[in-house]
Amino acid sequence: MSSKKRYPVERTLYMQTTGRLLPRRISQILREINSTFAVWINPDQGNGIDLKVWHRNELVIAGEILNWSIKSKLPEKRRETMISNLHEFPCRKLLVYTTLKATHVSRFIQCGIHTLEIGYQLLPRFYYDFFLQKGQVIKRRIDSSATKEDIRNKMVGYLKKHFPHISIY
Repeated sequence: MSSKKRYPVERTLYMQTTGRLLPRRISQILREINSTFAVWINPDQGNGIDLKVWHRNELVIAGEILNWSIKSKLPEKRRETMISNLHEFPCRKLLVYTTLKATHVSRFIQCGIHTLEIGYQLLPRFYYDFFLQKGQVIKRRIDSSATKEDIRNKMVGYLKKHFPHISIY
């Protein structure tokens, strides 16, 4: 692997695979936390929100999920589109993010959107190993049982705080 290479695979593929990883992991975790949750994740990663969660046929969460690195910046236009998309749904709105700066997150909070920081970009081992060789693993972790448990604990904390009436297994 060349040290000049910016991504471990072609950029578009990298963006697609990292963009899908965290929503899929969160979907899996939510289903394991409570079998009455029905979870939908956006298969296209395109326009619209990334996550919808129903509890007993009631939409309870509409969410956006960003699995970004520490160097990522959220453009104002994209942020405002995400906020607008979330406000189309009559339920709790949630931004799950990995490593955004507080200045990028504050607008979501001002608009009544809950935020949940994961604290690191979640990567497949091959991608992580690529960045490890480049010395670029700050706030990056391998998708593993340990990171799954960490994310589970964060999701459980969020659910207990905002949905105390829903049983968590």
